[in-house]
Amino acid sequence: MICEIIQLSAARPKLAKGERPKIGGLYSPIVRDGEGLTETAKNSRLRSDRLDAWRGANAVMRYWHICMKMESAISYVQRFDVPEGKLHPVREPKDHGTLIERYRLAWCHLMLTPAPDMRSVTWKQAQLKAENYKYTGLPPARIEQAIADDIAFLKAHPTRRKDLQQ
Repeated sequence: MICEIIQLSAARPKLAKGERPKIGGLYSPIVRDGEGLTETAKNSRLRSDRLDAWRGANAVMRYWHICMKMESAISYVQRFDVPEGKLHPVREPKDHGTLIERYRLAWCHLMLTPAPDMRSVTWKQAQLKAENYKYTGLPPARIEQAIADDIAFLKAHPTRRKDLQQ
């Protein structure tokens, strides 16, 4: 067998330190602000702040939703007088209403929390379409305005530079 070694690095021009390769005008100069951040980096930080707020509001909503489920499960086993039911204090049915109110309040808070990405906007739109606001007291016009604000923000703060998108 004959083996031939090809020097691939010989065809590639050497670049100065910090220089970017030019490939058919694909790259444009990187513009940085006074802090040394690019527009994309600033947008990423803004979205990251929104993501933190979104996750916090989502955690609270999930907490109350799971509390309602646990309350229901405890009530169910106590109704049939099984040993697991004795592990928990007897619950009053009126307490379940308080859990529902807190869950609905947390849902409203999440709906009005700025969305960090389009997936979250899509979730909000699905919640609006399913009319999950009916028993919350939150008017659908307010939810629609929050969604419109989210979409406007996400368009104004893209994750990629437009001159690199094809």
